[in-house]
Parts: sequence; structure tokens; C-alpha cells
Amino acid sequence: MTSYYYLASEQNMTDGTGSLDFVEMDPMNVPGFDYPIQREIFNGIEKAWQMRELHQYISNQMTRHANCVIQIAHLLNSNLVELKVQEKNLLLFSELTDPRQLLLNEGQLLTIKKE
Repeated sequence: MTSYYYLASEQNMTDGTGSLDFVEMDPMNVPGFDYPIQREIFNGIEKAWQMRELHQYISNQMTRHANCVIQIAHLLNSNLVELKVQEKNLLLFSELTDPRQLLLNEGQLLTIKKE
């Protein structure tokens, strides 16, 4: 089993700067997500610089739109176990001030909303 961070949004997500290993996916619906998954980060986010890069990526995505929702989840991916969200949290984009807010527990989904 491998740890992934999955990103979903109702808006089209662009490529990052290349510092994080984003993989573009064909939009995929997963139970627990409100929007199709568009990007995945192999081996998740563990280091402080990765959290800073993800924070910057989300900020860049959000500033492109007047209204936007991005969902991020830390899930284990295995061909033996179905992807499953166990806990959901909501954060307003204006409250996303610290990259450490993006450090999620396994099974946790964070919805970041800009209105």
C-alpha cells in the first residue's frame, strides 16, 4: 500500500511548479469527495518544504477564481482496499495561513473553500 495525497476541485486544476510530484489524473470520483479527483501526489506530504509547496499551489489555484473549492485527502492506495475517506474537515481559504494545516492524517479529507 502506498500513501497518496489526492486533490479535487470543481475548477480545472493547473500543473504546479514541478517541485512537488503532481500526477495529473483523468477525473475520478471517489466516495467522500464532492468533486472529481484531478491530481495526486505519490508518497504523500511529509516534509515542511512539501507542505509549503502545496500551500503555495493551493493559493495559486484559489487566486485564479472568485469562488473555488479544493478538497485534499491523505489516503492509502492499494489494489486490495477501496479508497475511503474517514474524516472530513472544512477550512475557509482566508483561514489557510500555515502550511502545517495541510498535514493530514491517513483517511482525512480537508475541504478548502473560497467564497
